Amino acid sequence: MQITYRGRMIIYNIAIFLSIFVFILFCLIQGTLFQTINTTKKQLIQMDQDASLFIGQELKSTVTSEEYKESFMNNAKQFCQSIATMEDCHTFFYNEEGNIIANSSSDSQFDLNEEISLLKEKKIPVILYQKKNNVPFIYYVSILSIDNQQLGYLGFQYSLQSMNNLLKNILVFYSIGCVIGFSILIVITLSFSDHFIKPVKDLTHISQEINKGNYDVRIHYRRKDEIGDLTSVFNLMTQNINNVIVQLNLERNRLASVLASLDDGLLAIDQTGNIITSNSYIKTYFNVNNPKSIYDFQYQSFLRDIYDNLKNGKNHISEEIDCNGRNLLIIGSPIRETGFEENYLMIIRNITATKQFQNEQKKFISSVSHELRTPLTTIIGYTDMLTRRQVTEGEILSKSLTTINREGHRLLRLVDDLLNSNRLDKTEFDVKRTNLDIHALLIDVIDQMQIKAQQKEIEINYKSDETMPEILGDYDRLQQLFINILHNAIKYSDIGDIIDVISTFEKDQIVISVRDYGIGISEIEQEHIFDAFYRVDEDRSRSNGEGGAGLGLFLVKQIVDKHNGSISIDSQIGEGTNITVYLPSLKVEATGEK
Repeated sequence: MQITYRGRMIIYNIAIFLSIFVFILFCLIQGTLFQTINTTKKQLIQMDQDASLFIGQELKSTVTSEEYKESFMNNAKQFCQSIATMEDCHTFFYNEEGNIIANSSSDSQFDLNEEISLLKEKKIPVILYQKKNNVPFIYYVSILSIDNQQLGYLGFQYSLQSMNNLLKNILVFYSIGCVIGFSILIVITLSFSDHFIKPVKDLTHISQEINKGNYDVRIHYRRKDEIGDLTSVFNLMTQNINNVIVQLNLERNRLASVLASLDDGLLAIDQTGNIITSNSYIKTYFNVNNPKSIYDFQYQSFLRDIYDNLKNGKNHISEEIDCNGRNLLIIGSPIRETGFEENYLMIIRNITATKQFQNEQKKFISSVSHELRTPLTTIIGYTDMLTRRQVTEGEILSKSLTTINREGHRLLRLVDDLLNSNRLDKTEFDVKRTNLDIHALLIDVIDQMQIKAQQKEIEINYKSDETMPEILGDYDRLQQLFINILHNAIKYSDIGDIIDVISTFEKDQIVISVRDYGIGISEIEQEHIFDAFYRVDEDRSRSNGEGGAGLGLFLVKQIVDKHNGSISIDSQIGEGTNITVYLPSLKVEATGEK
């Protein structure tokens, strides 16, 4: 049976009234009990102190301290009657063994063995609440001692009948007041309920009109109260509802734009398999135009499988799929919101580049592991030979030390490449550009590389336009750039070859070319020559001890980019390689900064 709002209001008022009545009655009873018992406890403690003082005075006036216990046992009944008369309370004594020796009332029976045992253990007074013949009593038991001599145990029986009578009177009078108040509440609630309900009925009627699409209706309510505030807000709502509908359409179009701009494919599906929304990447990845249902993906059964698993209760699914030459990561999860049916969301991410990078990383780790192991093995072998055999022959000793030095520099070059690669990716290691003379820099680099070139009887020829303008650059980084290029040119040149280095000024930029006549690079390898960890002709470089981490030309490309320049490569197998670096002049840099 459905209860009306008026009926619920009456029931709520009655329930609130009864709850308050019960709460107040509970507080009165508990307060009375607490106050009475607390007051009684204090009285019993005081009675205990008075009784101990009385017995002590009587004993001290008649006997010596050695005779206290004997005198107490002989006069226990007399003391008990005197204390009971003095305190107007049943009194009793127990000896040290816990046996009763005196009782002021022959009608009272006391079974307090457990309390006395607890008193012996804790050495503090024990208070016990009990009922006898429906009359509540408080029993108080304490140790009776005079001048630190324990004579036995003192107890009192205190009646709480007066408290019972007080509680009965409170309950009677409070019940009468409750009946009167309850009757008044019913009369007032029934009288005013119609007055309170009428504005609500008007609001209901107007709401029905608005639900039919009639937004011209208004509620007329003249009083300035809570209902008046509600009607004002309600009228304002009808004025704004059309604006809200327009805004929702705008937000829907905006959401569609956001979904279209995502770099990942997005697919939202309802419980029946219908597509709620999708973006353009769905067509890119799966070649399906405007899918209406998950079953429109005829050649992508994995999408249907993921949808079925989500529908069967899985909370999260992540799968990698190879589709149309792409590596796709598909993440599926349910969309749950209170009050709405469960839907399902799939995000399709193209991880082809990530996979390629991971493969390059694996290749790099394998390569570096081999590169590090080879020089380390050589160094350890030679040092072990020199240590164990104690070689003194000059030629063998010189050859061993030369090999150890060469392999040590090889290790140092590998570590430097890795550190430099890491630094160039961080902003705190950005280039520090100053005005510098590129001609002087190239001369310095060539002088440094002449020593390495002479080891293979290679001649480095340098030609330059000495009137070249200055550039804005980092001297150390550019020096590293040309050292790496010349190092590769020497490494892949044959004994007795020539390397040509030419620097010119053309069209507001500095052009530096490094030409060798070595083994050359294939067109396929030229496409990856500036990638990190990519190395050309690994077997040959390892065999001649010139292997690296595959980071040299990668670092070259990074340094050129940070100087707003460019780099190109021209090479043919068997005819050598020409690498050209283009750097903007200082005049061009200054104009660009303005």
